[in-house]
Amino acid sequence: MVKGPSWLVKLGTLSLLYVSVFLTRIGFGSILVIFPYYLNIPLTNSSLAGIIIALYPAVEGFSALPVGTFVDLRGRRKAFVAGMTMISILTLLIGVSNNLVLVGGAHALEGLAAAMVTVASLTMITDLTVKENRGASMGGFDLANLGGYGTGIVLGLGFLHIFAENLGYSFLVVAAVMGASAIFVYFALHEPVHSSMERGSLRGIYETFTGDVIGILPIWFSLTIVLGFFLFLPRLVKNAGVTDLAQSAPLILLALLVLGVGSVIFGRLSDKIGRMKTMLIGALGELGFLLVLPDLFQRLVVIPPNTPWIDSYNMVGPIIIVGGILFFLGSGLIPSILAYIGDKAAKEFRGSAMGLYSLILSGGIAVGTVLAGISDDLGGVQAVFYSAAVIFGGLGLTSAWLLRKQQGLAKHAVDRKDPVSKPI
Repeated sequence: MVKGPSWLVKLGTLSLLYVSVFLTRIGFGSILVIFPYYLNIPLTNSSLAGIIIALYPAVEGFSALPVGTFVDLRGRRKAFVAGMTMISILTLLIGVSNNLVLVGGAHALEGLAAAMVTVASLTMITDLTVKENRGASMGGFDLANLGGYGTGIVLGLGFLHIFAENLGYSFLVVAAVMGASAIFVYFALHEPVHSSMERGSLRGIYETFTGDVIGILPIWFSLTIVLGFFLFLPRLVKNAGVTDLAQSAPLILLALLVLGVGSVIFGRLSDKIGRMKTMLIGALGELGFLLVLPDLFQRLVVIPPNTPWIDSYNMVGPIIIVGGILFFLGSGLIPSILAYIGDKAAKEFRGSAMGLYSLILSGGIAVGTVLAGISDDLGGVQAVFYSAAVIFGGLGLTSAWLLRKQQGLAKHAVDRKDPVSKPI
């Protein structure tokens, strides 16, 4: 057992958890870049590419609630280590052949492994925090998550050149990184103190959530659909005729840095001003960014390679500054929603609550990647991101209506419980 002051033990466990998440996401980030080139799907069949990419989040979604129940019953660390081990083995299989059936099957099973890693890690963060600092801690998770993706994207761009003759070698390297991460986690990560349920049921899970939590689910689902659209960006870049993604690496890393730092800042802000207010800031920023992204994207992809930064800015114009500000504001959504779910989840159902989060995350990404492929086939880049804006705006308004209705019901219940005495 780890000894020492409780806050120091928690800090150590959180730090190890962040490092573990960072290492895991390195593999996923590199795969994200390599996949469009490894699969050899014709440019005219974006829908098929979207379906293959969506297999992973779809399986993650289907397995999220069972994994959450397992985490509550059997422990967080077991699920985390098992998930990382599975990811390394399946990535190794993908590197053996680019056969669509083999790659699609292994990629789909990686969704189960990802559910184990995501649900277990978010549950551990909830165990190790309290309401006053949970937002900042969830922001730290998102920073580690995005930092790993950014590092993986850089590695993936390098692999496209280093292993140009046989991209399968890239997956072998990634599998080695993931395997080493699993070994590191096995020896370094300890199970946090938590409450465990004796048995679980869907009804029991549902009853742990209040009406206002149900109210934020539509906007959360819409955000995950948008994430699915973003995961389709490498395919859009390839379709635009950009064969060398290395020139976009600095911008991608800058975007991930802005998003990660923003998650920490807005996570902390949600601890101070409340989750709902921070979600509203994030929703307005995200919607604005989606509206300017088609124009920004089309300006960026026509910049010639090796163009100096000043000349590149002159070609893009002020829209990149506006887009950057809106993108930063949008980073407030994820940590505030994660912290809100953690605040409301019963202690013995925390794994199941994060399973519900992962279910919506995965389902939304799967839907988003498929819709992005269909939109690209029908109308190109503008159709992709304007349709994302419509979906996000519509479901965001749905959440606003549900939350307003819930507030009215809560006020009515209070009035009935404590009626104002009338004068005689």
